[in-house]
Amino acid sequence: MSSDQSNAAEAYIKRKQKNLEYFRSHLPRVYQVLENLMLTRAELVVTPGAKDVDMVVDGKSCYRGLAKEYSRDEALQFLKDNPADKPIKTFAPEWPASYTQDRFAVSSMREILELSPVTQDNFQGYFRDGNFIPCLVILGCGLGYHIETLVERANILSAFVVEREPEKFALSLFTVDWARICSRFQRRGYSINFVIGFESQTSSMEELLGRHLKSVVPIYPFLTMYYNHLADVDLAKTALKVASDVATVVAHWSDYDDQLVRLKNTELNTRNGLRYIRNSVCPTTRYPLVIVGSGPSMDQRVHSLKECRDQVVVISAGTGLRVLMAAGVKPDLHLELDPGYFVYEAHSDLGQGALKDIPLLTINEVNPLVPGLFGKTRFYFKSDNAMPAFLGIADDGFAGCNPTCTNAALAIGYSLGFRNIFLFGTDYGFESTEKDHASQSVYGKDADSEFARHTRQRALARKRSVFSVAKVNGGTIHTRNDYFSAKRSVEQLLLNLERECPDLRVYNCADGAEIEGTSWLAEDQFKLGVQNCESTDTNDLDRRLESLEVELDGCTVSRALPALVHEVELQLTDLSVLVRKSSLGGVRDLGVLANELRLLMTNVSPRKGQLTVTPAQLMANQLLQGAVLRLVHVGLSHAMGCKDSREKVEYLKNWRQKVLDMLARWPQHFARVMLDTRSAGETPWSRTGINMPEPELDQAR
Repeated sequence: MSSDQSNAAEAYIKRKQKNLEYFRSHLPRVYQVLENLMLTRAELVVTPGAKDVDMVVDGKSCYRGLAKEYSRDEALQFLKDNPADKPIKTFAPEWPASYTQDRFAVSSMREILELSPVTQDNFQGYFRDGNFIPCLVILGCGLGYHIETLVERANILSAFVVEREPEKFALSLFTVDWARICSRFQRRGYSINFVIGFESQTSSMEELLGRHLKSVVPIYPFLTMYYNHLADVDLAKTALKVASDVATVVAHWSDYDDQLVRLKNTELNTRNGLRYIRNSVCPTTRYPLVIVGSGPSMDQRVHSLKECRDQVVVISAGTGLRVLMAAGVKPDLHLELDPGYFVYEAHSDLGQGALKDIPLLTINEVNPLVPGLFGKTRFYFKSDNAMPAFLGIADDGFAGCNPTCTNAALAIGYSLGFRNIFLFGTDYGFESTEKDHASQSVYGKDADSEFARHTRQRALARKRSVFSVAKVNGGTIHTRNDYFSAKRSVEQLLLNLERECPDLRVYNCADGAEIEGTSWLAEDQFKLGVQNCESTDTNDLDRRLESLEVELDGCTVSRALPALVHEVELQLTDLSVLVRKSSLGGVRDLGVLANELRLLMTNVSPRKGQLTVTPAQLMANQLLQGAVLRLVHVGLSHAMGCKDSREKVEYLKNWRQKVLDMLARWPQHFARVMLDTRSAGETPWSRTGINMPEPELDQAR
């Protein structure tokens, strides 16, 4: 080897060592992927005397010996194809009509949106200032030269480097200076993320990419651009699959008004103490469990369920209860998840005492009047919620309960030990937009009470976008965002559970949307499915629940509230300082501020002098995060929707002032609601829900 060759090889090796040291010190998760990675398929080809290099994967050249030239030309062409005056066309922003409820956060958001010059009629997309890119997803790392060019030529606020073949990423350690690339994102408000998966695990790659992208909501998906390196078809398909789940992003976008109802309900529910079930291991049973929702297919399917009623455990979920009651089927247990007053109205509409002999398992956030309608009541907590930690029972919550009652019933049913689970009424879709529930549900045409008729009319008047998904027995079926979100959540839960327990059997006995991870049974196959469980076990549901029962002291919440009120005030003060001191000369400045606000709300750190994040911090963050992210969204999306620079500057000025006004009023509003000691029978907060006017809102203005 000549001295020139030796020097070149040494330079590549030194660069790799430098990059590894950088990742070890600054991005240890990336380092863990690379640390012991053996290169068996990919290699870097350095030809003596040549000015360029190549990457070979499975014996095939990726760049034909021109990696630097090809990558840089590709990056420059991308920037040429996406000039500043070409708007980003993804999803429209929210409009004032989306914020109709007269509640604290919703009213404030509506006032901000009404100041925007951007409307549904004149919206053309999102206009960038110069070379500013709010969010760029780079599909494919290759040797990294295109990434070098992109970060040098464009002002990228949030970047995602996505690679499904770790060996390719490992080769980039020899070719580019990752410390230099990452230094571009060490400025205030900037961020770079590495999404490195494994080629053979497509589903894991989708999950990984989806989780990373959702971390930058609401910049994603509204202000996101995609760059596909080397026309990686498989990686592009993965990104498209993730993008198809955009509906779940919006469905899970919580808000302060909603969180406040949930917290107030919990405070009212816990005043006299309550019994809840903890998430603990129960012995497995092959005895069949049936979970019942209120999808349209229940009209036909309820008859087969009645035939096998004495051979199964039946848990009704949400509005599925009314369907069973109409068919003369009494469930072993009813489960609730929704916090709204509507739940009380819907169940009390069945008549006084109608549900007194049915036990209830309900979320801690349920309307405090609901338990009085049922027999023995037990509560449960969700693990993806700050409430268990706030109450000092952090390990007792259940995972996978969102976003509907059937999701919660499936997750808890598994935790109770059931391994043969049959899903009824979990259609997640409908043949006709005129019928998206069973006929006897509170939304159905055969529910003949005045309350049901009024509920049905309101539901029909509410226009919702509809799209198609695969149907269980072939063809397609209509669905909508909330149903699709629930379906995808069930599929993810099943994927996680089946990894944990390969013996789990979940059967879909609904005739709606296809649910991945389940086996569909036609109506005449259900009875045989029950018989095939071949269980010698008995229905011991109540014993299983009793084994998990724990009592919660009625003073637990009241003791913790003062610290929470103080923490809410501190967090809102921090937000006010950040908004007030930030420069807002254009959308780049607002983008930086938006990312700072997002990072502040999604990365909770210990306060000065504390070693750990406190439960009050977590709870306050849960309360405020959704509303703050919405403030970021309405500010950034409507500012970037302004094509006229003068209109943009004026809107930014108004946005900042309205946000500061809201932040100033917020602490007092929260303290007034949560420190109110009136009982459930006295306070109007026990008769409210997110879609209803807020009680005593005038006191907060």
